[in-house]
Amino acid sequence: MLGYLLLLLLFSLFFSVSFYFGFREWRRPWDAAPLPIDVEYVRVENYFGRSFRAKMQQWLAEAQPNGIAAGLLPSGVLLKTSGGEHLLTLPGGRLERRGEQVELIYCEGDLTLAGGSTFRREIYCRGRCETEATVQLQSIAADGDVILGLQNEVARWVDAQGKVRLRSGTVVGSRVSSSTSIELERQVRAQSLYAPVICTADCALRDDPVASPRGEAAPPITNGQAGTPPAVPPYLAGVRCLQLSPRTWLVQDDLDLPAGCRVESNLIVKGTLRAGSDCHFAGDLKASCIQLGSRNRVGGNLVSDGSIEVGEGSFIARNVAAGTHIRFSAGVRVGQLSLPAVVSAGSEVGLEQDVAIYGKVAAGRWIKTL
Repeated sequence: MLGYLLLLLLFSLFFSVSFYFGFREWRRPWDAAPLPIDVEYVRVENYFGRSFRAKMQQWLAEAQPNGIAAGLLPSGVLLKTSGGEHLLTLPGGRLERRGEQVELIYCEGDLTLAGGSTFRREIYCRGRCETEATVQLQSIAADGDVILGLQNEVARWVDAQGKVRLRSGTVVGSRVSSSTSIELERQVRAQSLYAPVICTADCALRDDPVASPRGEAAPPITNGQAGTPPAVPPYLAGVRCLQLSPRTWLVQDDLDLPAGCRVESNLIVKGTLRAGSDCHFAGDLKASCIQLGSRNRVGGNLVSDGSIEVGEGSFIARNVAAGTHIRFSAGVRVGQLSLPAVVSAGSEVGLEQDVAIYGKVAAGRWIKTL
């Protein structure tokens, strides 16, 4: 009998334990307050660089409160932060290769990193930072320019208040941001780019053409008689199409436009849109797949469920988005300095030489210069 009672007590104990944590959460909920989220993470393109600079100043103040207040920090000294981080302070100059560098680095002046060096932690340079060939970095922030040498590898991000230049073969695993410009040589890869001007090799920036103002409304396309079907534009003759609004036409199949065609309305194509050379589009374009010829001009957005290919010397005033990949041929311009644009692809963005984008480029896999 006693054994049965012990078994009953043991069963009751284990059974009550399964409800204990739920009862405790009900009485004193730990998740009553939402988790803190810094919304600047998605609003500010150079969030990583700004946050790292602020954190570095905090570490320096904790390690050397008198020195940071007076603007005098010991150079070539290894400091230890309150979090146990090791921080190396440098006056500037050339940092020779010494195997793997595992400390955080803070440099007061210009900094040059020797070829073949490996840095496992972040670097903050108050001046200009330049690397030689085959340098491996974690992340780098500079108040001046950042010039990365041949075949460098950056595991995370690069941020500069001056210009950023990535030489051939350099790979950046995450974001590159600059307050002035980003220059990309051939065979460069990154995941996202943000700067007022992003340009590839041999790019000669000039006064780019200005698209027609988006605020101008095109006159309704009608035949002048009330209650009758709208007149079909010449470029849609013989094509299964439907007018969705005075400024928008829907095409049910593929659409091939001849060279020099002028489209004054928004255009939605359920199939593939192919345009010859010297075509002009006053509004937005959307299709399953888009292939634009050379010297095309698009005054609105360019959107595709699949891929987008833009021919040489073309100009796109607004944003470009593709479900798979994007390829810009030589001489393509996207956006304007006064009206930045966003280029986004689900897979890859391929940029040939002499391409300029004003704004931001992002890819699900890679942005590659060809």
